[in-house]
This record gives sequence, structure tokens and C-alpha cells, in this order.
Amino acid sequence: MHTPWTLIANPTAGHGRSERAAHLSAALLRQSGRDVTLRFTERPGHGTELACAAVEAGHEAVIVCGGDGSVAEILPVLAQTDTAMGLIPMGTGNDLARALAIPRNPKAAVRLLCAGQPRTIDLGRCGDTWFASIAAFGFDAEVSQIMKEGRAPLPGTAGYLLASLRHMREYQSPRVRLSGDFGEIEQEIFLAAVANTSSYGGGLRIAPEADPEDGMFDVCVVDGAVPRSTLLRLMPRILWGGHVHHPCVRMVRTRWLRLEPLGGSHLLHADGESLATTPVTLHLVTKALRVIQAPMDVG
Repeated sequence: MHTPWTLIANPTAGHGRSERAAHLSAALLRQSGRDVTLRFTERPGHGTELACAAVEAGHEAVIVCGGDGSVAEILPVLAQTDTAMGLIPMGTGNDLARALAIPRNPKAAVRLLCAGQPRTIDLGRCGDTWFASIAAFGFDAEVSQIMKEGRAPLPGTAGYLLASLRHMREYQSPRVRLSGDFGEIEQEIFLAAVANTSSYGGGLRIAPEADPEDGMFDVCVVDGAVPRSTLLRLMPRILWGGHVHHPCVRMVRTRWLRLEPLGGSHLLHADGESLATTPVTLHLVTKALRVIQAPMDVG
């Protein structure tokens, strides 16, 4: 007999598709012999409460049917515990699921959950807050806030790119000091992306070599002193990671990062949510979360 699972779904994720996918997924899991409790979130923060209840009830896994924001609500409960997380990606971004090769089709995601096994991944930590994918500072954090507030013309990657083009006209690059295992960088910064996984914004490959199982952040730093025309030509390259070889881009690796604007305070975003305001120190915590993934190839 399988240990019970809880499936937590955000009914508004994916423009309402998540609710249908959750009912289908729960039915398929039960057909496979899983004892599944299906719960829907009703307000911001409710996912955290439901995950706490699942852990207290001794459930073996918490399955998240939603997007990166739904994952962010579950992380503080499951981080550094034996309770595994499963994913049925139904948000507009799904960048953690993309990094873990979890299919977006609910039926395929359920098949993976049934055949897969828990493996540990790294997480980022900022004070008491955890993040799974990328902490963004500067231009991309401000665009993420535009997306979160629904001020972008479209959802997903297309909306992110259009919002970026609009915001470019008014954005002012701050002067920042970055410290980490790489030493210290002090310059005007257009953006800094502290990456545990390779993409954000629904597949923009800001740190194409980032791996959530390698114990390191990959940090992408884009010079803020270059002409805006240069940045406009650079931005489309982020779609496939081609920006990393541009002279105004610097890639460094570190287990921690201290970010200090030299004047003023600025917002960081991660996993589709507000993370913190500067100055901040981010830490990479190895093997912090058990996630159900496809079995590793043997041989």
C-alpha cells in the first residue's frame, strides 16, 4: 500500500487550466493505486498551510499543480525535510519543471510521478525565504514585478519580452557591489541573475549552464553602462543563451552572493514572487529539496 500523497492545486494557474488538470491528475494517480488527497488553494499563502497539513499528516509527497509561484509557497514547508515534492506544471512560466525535464502535459507528468523517484536538488536561500530557480536583481526584477501586477500586454515569454522593451526606455541602471567566491565586482549593473536553474520568464535561458544539482549559483551580470541600443540587440539572445559570450556580459559561479547597491534600495524577484529588498546575501543550500523526477539512467 502506498503512503498517502497530497495534491495541491492553484485553480487560477494557467488561466484556469490547473483546476481541470488537478482533477484529471488526481483521478489518474488513484487509478495507479496512489492514495491522493486533492486540495485547492483559496488565497495567497494557502498553499503553505495545506503543505504543512500534509507533512503533519505524514504524507510521503506533496504534488504541486500550478506554476512557479505555487512552488514558492510550498518550498518553506518541504525544504530540508524528508517529504518529497512532485510537479504537474500548469503555470505560465514553469521554469523549475523545465529545468527538471518534467513534461507540461498532465498525463505525462502523472506517468513520471508514478514511475519516478525522489532526487535532491539545491535551493537558494535569502534570510528565511527559499527559492528554487533564479533570484533577479535590476531590470529583470522590475519586469517581473510588471508581470506579477498584470501590467504586461501578454502572459508568458512573449509578455515578458514586450514588457522589457517598454520598460527599457525609463530604466536607470544602479551602481552595485557584488561579492562572492569570485571576489568583488563594483559597477553599474543593468541586471544580475543569481541562478540555481537555467531559465526564468518562461524559458529565457539567462544562465544556460546552471544546474540545480551542482552546488553552485551561476550569476549573470550585464553591464549597465553600455548603450541601450546594445542591450536591445542583446536581449533576444537570452532566448537561447547566446548572450553569455557578449563583451558586456560576465558569468561567475559562487556558493553565496552579497548584493549591495551604492545608494537606494532595490527589489529582488525569484520564482515569480517578490523575494527581498537590497542589501541582501543569498546562499546556495545543497541537497535541500527532494523532488520526484525521472529515474536516472544506469550504465
